[in-house]
Parts: sequence; C-alpha cells; structure tokens
Amino acid sequence: MARSVWTAIKDPLQGRTSLTKVFWVYGILGSILVSAVGLVFDPGNLFAMRFYILFGLLFSLYVTVATYRCAGNCQSKSLARLVRISAAISLVALPVFAYLEFTGALDVAFSDMGGEL
Repeated sequence: MARSVWTAIKDPLQGRTSLTKVFWVYGILGSILVSAVGLVFDPGNLFAMRFYILFGLLFSLYVTVATYRCAGNCQSKSLARLVRISAAISLVALPVFAYLEFTGALDVAFSDMGGEL
C-alpha cells in the first residue's frame, strides 16, 4: 500500500503518467480535496491559515511540475508546448502570489477595489 502511494506521488514527477490523468486526478480532483481541507481551518487563526496557504502552494507547485513533465506524453506536440509554456508561467507566478498573500498586499489590493465600481 505504502509503495503504491509513493509510486502515485513519484511517477508524475518523473513524467510516467498520462497528461490527462495528471490534469484530472492531480490537478482538478486534488485541488478540490485541498480546498475541502481548507474548510476545516479557522480563518481567524493566522498560523493555521498560513500553514494551509503554504500547503496549497506546495501542492500547486507539485501539480505544475508534474504537468510540465508529463506534457511529453501528449500526442499533440502543439498541446504539449502550450502546457509546458503555461506550466513555466505558473512556476513564476505561484511564488509571487504566495509572497503577496503572506505580506498582506493582496488583502490591501482587494479591499481598495471593493469601494470602486
């Protein structure tokens, strides 16, 4: 059992999984599960929320790297190229947005937007 879990984690990072499976199982279903876990955290507990944000960031980085690595398993070369470009952009954007969240800059930006329509 433990070996199959380790294999399920390791294979996408080594490009041994179909792009379809990485997208639907790891990307979509995994994101839904991570979001569901976030519902148990108390939004008033700063430490818990930062832990959840960090966990979500690490999961997103995992899925992005796995998607990039498994793009070569796609039959369409143009789709594989698009997936890899999107993954590279995400790898740059994710840490930037995490930094903005941890510093509170996103809260300030969104609160400023609330009054203007």
